[in-house]
Amino acid sequence: MGALNVLACVVALVISAGEIARYWGSERFMPMALDELSVALALVWAAWRSRTDGALWHLPAWGAFCGLGIVLLVQTADHQIHGPAKAAGPVYLAALGIMLILGVWAVRRALHLVRRGNGLQPEGR
Repeated sequence: MGALNVLACVVALVISAGEIARYWGSERFMPMALDELSVALALVWAAWRSRTDGALWHLPAWGAFCGLGIVLLVQTADHQIHGPAKAAGPVYLAALGIMLILGVWAVRRALHLVRRGNGLQPEGR
């Protein structure tokens, strides 16, 4: 569980820092960065809640991360295939692919922990 919590916090920090750096000072900051910041908040929430609830909250948080990753991957691939191509498009595609693989691993790990009994503690314990 510790690796999942550390990974959630690191990924949340990275995607938050990336969005803040990308849109800082722009009037479009809030609408454009809201999706990544929401996913980052969900990941931190899952890591924090895991102390009492186990891995249960990691499932929706990492699921949202995977959803975000697949949407960004498809959008970037569409630009690369149909134009206008992004200058660093191949780098973005590789990074987004790694993000998606990481997210799927985290969902699988959280699901394994939940099934093993580390996912939810009964009331009163």
